[in-house]
Amino acid sequence: MKEGKSSENLFSEFPGVPKSQWKEKTLADLKGADFDKKLVWRTLEGFDLQPYYSNEDLDGLDYLKNFESSILNTEDGSQGPRYWVNREKIVVDDAESANAAAVAALNSGADGLIFDLSGKEDIDIKKLLNNILPLHCSVSFIADRNAAKLIKGYFTYESENHIETFQLFGSLNYDPIKNLMLKGEMAKDGFEVVKEIIEVTDIAERFYGLTVNGAQFQNSGSSLVQELAFTLNVAVEYIDKLGELGVSPEKVIKNLEFSMAVGTDYFLEIAKLRALRILFFKIAESYGLTDYDPGDLNIHAVSSGWTKTVYDPYVNMLRNTTEAMSAVIGGCNAITIAPYNENFEQTTELSRRISRNVSNMLKEESYFDKIVDPSAGSYYIENITDEMVQKAWELFAEVEREGGFIESFRAGKIQAGIAETKAKRLKLAAQRREVFVGTNQYPNTNEQLDPDTLNSTPVVEGETEVLKPENGAIRFEALRLATDRYAKKNGKRPKAFLALIGKNPAMRTARAQFSGGFIGCGGFGIVDGIITKSNEEALRKALDQNAEITVICGSDDDYATLGVEFAKKFKEAKKDGILVLAGYPAESIDALKEAGVDEFIHLRADLINTLNSFQQKLNII
Repeated sequence: MKEGKSSENLFSEFPGVPKSQWKEKTLADLKGADFDKKLVWRTLEGFDLQPYYSNEDLDGLDYLKNFESSILNTEDGSQGPRYWVNREKIVVDDAESANAAAVAALNSGADGLIFDLSGKEDIDIKKLLNNILPLHCSVSFIADRNAAKLIKGYFTYESENHIETFQLFGSLNYDPIKNLMLKGEMAKDGFEVVKEIIEVTDIAERFYGLTVNGAQFQNSGSSLVQELAFTLNVAVEYIDKLGELGVSPEKVIKNLEFSMAVGTDYFLEIAKLRALRILFFKIAESYGLTDYDPGDLNIHAVSSGWTKTVYDPYVNMLRNTTEAMSAVIGGCNAITIAPYNENFEQTTELSRRISRNVSNMLKEESYFDKIVDPSAGSYYIENITDEMVQKAWELFAEVEREGGFIESFRAGKIQAGIAETKAKRLKLAAQRREVFVGTNQYPNTNEQLDPDTLNSTPVVEGETEVLKPENGAIRFEALRLATDRYAKKNGKRPKAFLALIGKNPAMRTARAQFSGGFIGCGGFGIVDGIITKSNEEALRKALDQNAEITVICGSDDDYATLGVEFAKKFKEAKKDGILVLAGYPAESIDALKEAGVDEFIHLRADLINTLNSFQQKLNII
């Protein structure tokens, strides 16, 4: 850049390109193909995402500027312009061991704790919090029926230790409406208990006595719009019910924290948290809080349970990292990253350390704490945020018109909506359009697990009375578990041989790689084929392998002749063998079926149903 030249004019020598011109060029390159089908992404949330956004797409979104920098850190300037608490969850079995784990976490990078005391609220708080300095770290609790007793004991304990209780910061997660969602029942005095808690915590400006949980929606298969809308409906339910008990909306809102799951839809999750602030600001205004600052809303982000797998579990570390990035950029105030192995085995010191350090890495190595609102002004994210705001508000208003969250849930409407979305997600996953790396895509076929040591089992579908949080990949993992059990019992793993035919090396290789990844998701051993000089030699190699499954891999042109010939001779020699063809050559389908092909695997094939049929034929299930 020349001296004195303004950075604003950096690209002035290049002519501007309007979006219409870009689309015109794109349509020409598509050569008649449908633009929307090829390049526009229709999300589960019900809106379209374009392949390209420009400054023109910010027209009409000026209102979003009012919410920029709404998460500026004003509590402690030494922490930098952007600060979030790295809360580590500790499931409490006994006070001494939980305290040891908590102290170790604080000494190793955590600056917040969240003790899961559900059913153990009578614990010795003195032993639990020994050597923990509440003015230097966030202390939070998950509790159930005796939550009020717990929080009174905590505040009393700190007061007796000469701690000014108004300085305490953290939260209490007692959510009777969540109990209704997950257990089918809610304590009759649940709202009275919440009122009792708020009367205690109200003196501490940074301690939140009411937690509204949204994670159970996403972990049960909802869309992000449903998660947003229903969580806001729950918040309004609390404001109204506590209002009937004499607690002002202002007091409830002041004591309220949202706990939201964050999944792997990177940009959408960023937009979801940004939309949450905007939407709740609108709700706060409707209750008369005209001076409410959207930055006052406290958001606790937790890593999604839906996205975590049992097989290839180290991929969970990558998922945790992208989820944490979304949470921080989206504006969370606290974050809890679950250890990568939490959903299938006892966590270890190493797995806890890795999850804890995700947040530290984003601060100390990636400098996410140096910029307040990095996504502000992004053409793409601003448009997604607006779509989230509009769609979530529509659904929120619909539930309110029907009598509010509790009434809608008891009528089964909430569950039905989530079940419908979940079915769509599972269908996309079965077609590998919603990807779980290492499970329904790119499986590690050399991975050996003892199936009897795993707790992951298929969910038995029943009446939709309650929500059922689960690992979204569990149906794929159930398939593989069945094959693993069969292999352990019989001392032999069923295998699939990839037979390479024809003269098109690119298609042979591509379809062999696809087939190995597809069938490997079912736990079958994969035997790579070799290039042969003739169709007869390829057939001979396939028969010599004596694999339970044989997959023909070649081009569509070769399938019409060589594929039909291969299938006929293969079935003549091995009638009980499962013969599969990689691809779906429409013009040759009937001839291939008649020749003996049992199944076709391709991009649109249902992975679960296909692998299930193989297992049934082989008496695996």
